[in-house]
Amino acid sequence: DGGRGGATCEFQLLAKDGVYLTTAPRPVERIRFASGSRVDVAVQCTCNWWAKGSTCGAKVMWQALWQPIAIMGKVTTMSDTVGQLMTLEIKRSGRVPAQPITPFKVRRPCYLADMRGVRVDRQNQHSLELPMTFPLQVEFDGRGEVWAHEVPRPLAEIPVGEIQEWRVTGAQFHPLHVHVNPFQITGISNDQWYMVGDFHDTFLPTGTNSAVVRMNVDKFTGKMIAHCHILEHEDNGMMAWWKIVGREGDSYSQVKQLDPYCYEEEYPGPAPQPTPRWR
Repeated sequence: DGGRGGATCEFQLLAKDGVYLTTAPRPVERIRFASGSRVDVAVQCTCNWWAKGSTCGAKVMWQALWQPIAIMGKVTTMSDTVGQLMTLEIKRSGRVPAQPITPFKVRRPCYLADMRGVRVDRQNQHSLELPMTFPLQVEFDGRGEVWAHEVPRPLAEIPVGEIQEWRVTGAQFHPLHVHVNPFQITGISNDQWYMVGDFHDTFLPTGTNSAVVRMNVDKFTGKMIAHCHILEHEDNGMMAWWKIVGREGDSYSQVKQLDPYCYEEEYPGPAPQPTPRWR
């Protein structure tokens, strides 16, 4: 909000939940956070021509929506709060304004290779249902239970070194957080923040109640927990876990076909540039 501060600012989205976009940056007008989300943005501000003095300013505002329950299948806002997050002070440089950020891709670790082109095995395709009302139990292929005082049974056993595909429903009512392995959105509609190709570990779309995500179950075996990031829901048992089975350290065998320049160990530096082809 430049308001009377005299500045115009723009946001360019770079990464969400600690993972760069497949192609960055992406212009956004608003930055959205679910409980526990992280966002990386680049900000550029310019003093408007009519602003007086050597500096100008802009306010960054926030809006918090408290939506702990759903009524008649709709998310219900119990509280709507607004305020000022920060004030930006921009100093005129007298130079030509900075040029737009050139779109770029980063070299990724192999567990973050783009999975959109994978044909997922039928036995690794599942449904993940999040409840709209009580009891707050997570269900996987129609099976689940509330996490009470005793540790419940695992939702399922899933193999390490393979790719899972989950059709998620009920996502509009709960910020879904999954531990250990991030997931990539491969199917979603009517949402301007969560887009196909994006990676997340916390997920709360507002324009749709369903999505398809894929997960590269990489290296680690044992428990993988998921839970709602609304504390009251979590305290009422909305937690669950999968048992990852197989040989510790296994990775998806065809990952280099997805991304030939991904890396398994320490970051080796930028990907090599293609050799020019002369005609």
